Amino acid sequence: MAASIQPAAEAPMLHKYVLDSPAPYGIIMESQLSAIRHELGQIHEYDFVEGTISSPLAPELHGFFPPDDTYFNYFHNDSAPSILKALEDLSNFLEREGPYDGIIGFSQGGCLAATFIIHHLQKHPNKPLPFKCAIFLSSITPADPNDLKKGMIRFLQPETCGKPLVRGLATTHIWGRNDDQWPGMSEPLYELCDAHQRNFFLHDEGHTIPAARAKDAILGCVKVIRRTLDRAALGA
Repeated sequence: MAASIQPAAEAPMLHKYVLDSPAPYGIIMESQLSAIRHELGQIHEYDFVEGTISSPLAPELHGFFPPDDTYFNYFHNDSAPSILKALEDLSNFLEREGPYDGIIGFSQGGCLAATFIIHHLQKHPNKPLPFKCAIFLSSITPADPNDLKKGMIRFLQPETCGKPLVRGLATTHIWGRNDDQWPGMSEPLYELCDAHQRNFFLHDEGHTIPAARAKDAILGCVKVIRRTLDRAALGA
């Protein structure tokens, strides 16, 4: 049930594939995004997709979801083969269920999405990406795809790359300036993206997606997301 970008005179309909972490359980991501989705309106469609690796519920979510339930991650953070398998799974999913107009990634899911994008652009420089925009929420810095194939995990840094690695894609980057779980891990991804097509918003909600109670943060998130959707709709 994929939707396509509508003409510029109309509101863009985006069908998003959503990545989530540290507990990528569909209902969690759906709940965390509910306030932002409400402000964006009902013209958008979303798919919430779980990981496959069993994981305990993140401590900061214990007050909101049953801690004894089973939750899932996309990969083991310390395993290059696990990350490569997650990239393969994502590629297969997009080929099977796509096309999609956008991708959303939170935390580990953002790392997976960004690593997938960079790997695709390196491996298929003349082949379009399977989506038109990307939204990164408290994303962890992407891993170097070439090092993953050698069994190593190295986070990409803009100062050593020499040029933006994510080109031809409208991106939004949202993170907490007081993120104490993965401090300093969202900024490098922002710097690795095309300066003409990226935008960002900083909030004070830590390593999370702002909830409805943080009204100003929600409105700030929605503003930059809409800007990215407009760029995607115009083919920027």
